[in-house]
Amino acid sequence: MKNVALDGARLSASVGAGFVTRRMLREIRIAYDASPRGTRYPGGAKAAACISVDFDVTESHRYGPNRAGTEKLLELSQRYEVPLTWAICGKTAVEDMDSYHRILDSPVSQEIGIHTYSHMDALKSGPTEFEEDITKCLDALDMRSAPRTFVFPWNRENHFEVLRKLGFKTYRGKERVIGPPDHSNGLWNERPVYYVDQKSFGAESLIMKYVDLCSRTSAVFHLWTHPWSIVMEGDPNPMLKTLDPVFSHLREMNRRGLLALCTMGEIADHFDSTLASRSMVRPESN
Repeated sequence: MKNVALDGARLSASVGAGFVTRRMLREIRIAYDASPRGTRYPGGAKAAACISVDFDVTESHRYGPNRAGTEKLLELSQRYEVPLTWAICGKTAVEDMDSYHRILDSPVSQEIGIHTYSHMDALKSGPTEFEEDITKCLDALDMRSAPRTFVFPWNRENHFEVLRKLGFKTYRGKERVIGPPDHSNGLWNERPVYYVDQKSFGAESLIMKYVDLCSRTSAVFHLWTHPWSIVMEGDPNPMLKTLDPVFSHLREMNRRGLLALCTMGEIADHFDSTLASRSMVRPESN
């Protein structure tokens, strides 16, 4: 069903029938938000791709898969020169410093985002408690520069006033949307498109159809995952057969000038820089 809907959506996008794209995508539970005419991404590209990785271990048996998955994602990032945004849970970094330092030492620039210290549920905490937990994460990570990107644990959104106070520029919202970043709650919401886990094994052609549709509609292809989500029975290699062609496709689209490969922070910086000269922001959706 998803392949049929996406094939129809891609055809509709190629002939400019945006309303058909929206209808077909609704069938697979993803919204379509048309990009304003003339939308451009870093480097002048008409579309962009970003990959966010939630680096968190909330169950002890996931530490081994977290290490294995982190290593393989970094290998893909280096092989295809695709930067990643890592949403770091401070407690996980403290307890698995080897994996965290692998990220920091990657030859490809990796963005370090924040995922709270204790994987705190924003809907079950007060603003002061939430701010203290984020500050604890910042202290634990000993970052060289202030982070721009925040990812809510379980994608449960709340306390945007705390994020603005701490200087964050962007977050990953809960709703799946094909479209540009949305300026809401005083930050850029870089909305996800596809989540990768073990159920995605063998779905490389489907994922690449999402990439192509985002490219045709001047949208952001935002893929997200966890390191342990790509490990099957202790082995990350089977999922590499799915992810390797996806990363290769992203690099090829980038080389053809069809897609900017960015971190979430880079996309937010780019759209911040356009505000003074272009009317790219929709009304606030508070």
